[in-house]
Formats: sequence, C-alpha cells, structure tokens
Amino acid sequence: NDLSGAAHLYVDPSLRQSAIEKLAAALWDMAQQAEPGSDRQLQFVRAFSANANTPEQAAIVRSLVDGTAELPGLKIDTDLKWDLLAGLARNNALHDGEIDAALEADKTATGEQAAARGRAEIATPAAKQAAFDSIVEKQGAPNAVIRSTAAGFRTVNDPAVLQPFLAKYLDALNNIWETRTYQMAEELISGLYPHRIASPELRDAVQHWLDKNPKAAPAFRRLVIVELAD
Repeated sequence: NDLSGAAHLYVDPSLRQSAIEKLAAALWDMAQQAEPGSDRQLQFVRAFSANANTPEQAAIVRSLVDGTAELPGLKIDTDLKWDLLAGLARNNALHDGEIDAALEADKTATGEQAAARGRAEIATPAAKQAAFDSIVEKQGAPNAVIRSTAAGFRTVNDPAVLQPFLAKYLDALNNIWETRTYQMAEELISGLYPHRIASPELRDAVQHWLDKNPKAAPAFRRLVIVELAD
C-alpha cells in the first residue's frame, strides 16, 4: 500500500502513469516467481490487480478471472475474485452484468460491500456520479456500504475522472454535516476526499471552503482540516 500510494500521489504527475505501469509489471513478475500457493504469491497478485493500468495488464487480470491463464498453486476464491473484478473495473474492462453475477454467487454482507466498491471503481464519469449520488444524495445505506462505495469512488488510475467532483464534494459538505450522524459524516467527508487529484488547485479550493465557513462546528472543520493537512 505504501509503494502504491507513493506511485499514485508523490511521483511527478508527468511520470506517474509510467511509474504505476512499471510497478504493476514488477508485481506481476514477482507473483509469477513466488512459491506456488504461498501467501506471497496471493499478495503479489492482489497488489498487481490493484495497480494494473494498461490494456495489456488488464488483459492479464481478465485471464485470471476467466481461467484462461493460471498461476501454479493460485486459488481464485471469492475474495480474490472480488479483488480482480475491482482491477477490471478500474480499467473499464468488466463484462456487462459481471458484478451482478458475482454478487448473486456471494449473497453476503461482504459481497454487498465488494459489489458496491466494484461499481464505484468503474472509471467513467457516469459510474462515479452514480456512486457519489448513492451515498451523498441518498440516505439509508449501511456504514460499511458507504465506506466501500467511497473507497471505490476515490480509487482511480486516471485522476482526471475525479476532477469534476472537487466542487461537488465541497458543495455537499454542509448538507452532509447537517443531515448525518457524526460517524456517517466522518465516513463521507474523509472517504470522498479526492486525494488522487492532490494539487495546488485541490489545496486552494479546500482552504477557500474553510475560509468561507469560519463558523462551522469545530468538529466539522477539524474533519476537513485533517484531510487538507494530509
């Protein structure tokens, strides 16, 4: 996670996609070299899927899901399949109805959360808007589903898809605080903060919101300040 975070957030933006591609390629190499059936093999596959960001890398993830390619000793269980589907979602490489079919096969609370995250990870403006609306405009979702949806929403290969949501996020903050419990407000304010578009623009926009809302509840302002500081 630390290595992935460094590649996605701290590498020079002009070099970022190349760095993530190289990271994913190295992780796939290590997965292939790991002891068959070992925990290291499993973790390398999961990390590869989480960082795959080219059509060629997405094709490898697809081959693991479909069983057209295998790693010796690797078992594609329910949890790993959800991780692989999330990798496909980030690359817009899901088949129609694939998440619904996976949820039909895994009718559990964990399955509901994984499906919510997978839908939110689809890297299209429409999918991101649907995810945002499902937890900001609508109420009633369990905290775990809100958390999963927010995690999927903010996870992208190309940060540009999140750019339009900076203003939407800031516009929604007061309503979130006024209409939700503290715990749910914290989940939304922290979970939807668009870290992947870290830039002077993000910093200045959030600081402008703080300057415009000096009388907001201290606990509310603190949630926003913590995200800005990060």
